[in-house]
Amino acid sequence: MAIVTHHHLQLRELRFAAPARVRVWKGAATLRSGNVTIELREGESFTVPSFVRFSCLAHPRMAAQGMRPAVWSLALETQSPADMESAADASKPHARRLAAAIFAQPAADWRAEGIARDWQMSPARLRALLFAEGESLRSLVREQRVAWVLAGLARMDDAGAPPAAVGFASLAALQRACQEAIGLPPEIARRAISLLSSTPVQVVPSRQDEARKPRYRPYF
Repeated sequence: MAIVTHHHLQLRELRFAAPARVRVWKGAATLRSGNVTIELREGESFTVPSFVRFSCLAHPRMAAQGMRPAVWSLALETQSPADMESAADASKPHARRLAAAIFAQPAADWRAEGIARDWQMSPARLRALLFAEGESLRSLVREQRVAWVLAGLARMDDAGAPPAAVGFASLAALQRACQEAIGLPPEIARRAISLLSSTPVQVVPSRQDEARKPRYRPYF
């Protein structure tokens, strides 16, 4: 599975607790983090260091037959080399530690009381540590749950999980979170997430979709 888009698609405020390798299979993509811009052409890849915020703008390409879709995938590295670790955002150790835990178990009950008990501190101390790093528990939980969904949508092997498995009460709640956190429009999120779910949302394919028989999915 990879992300396929027939128009320019920008996902913003992406952040993962592990190095994220973005690979462009077709078309092109622009990665941005702060004032730094990386342009990726077909066949190229780039690994974003751990816990660094970035955006990804996918560009379809023009061909003699018309606009050809952009295809890109995302893979999280299980091990972080020393040079990649040194490039990671080390200014937020507590938020990064918590983000990794949330991503590993997105459906868990991530309340301050339970986390504070595991970390052997008071809930007030936990919130203060996150506040000092410019983070909040609620935003971090939502961000990493959405990150888990995007990682499933964008990786090259199939994986399925309904919204409840990610910690959201409903598909609508998950769609809203995707829009608010990374800018993925609800109607696009609905179609893409339905491809992951074990109980898919019914999306009526167009004649063009049926004729295309896509090699990659989901289509955005």
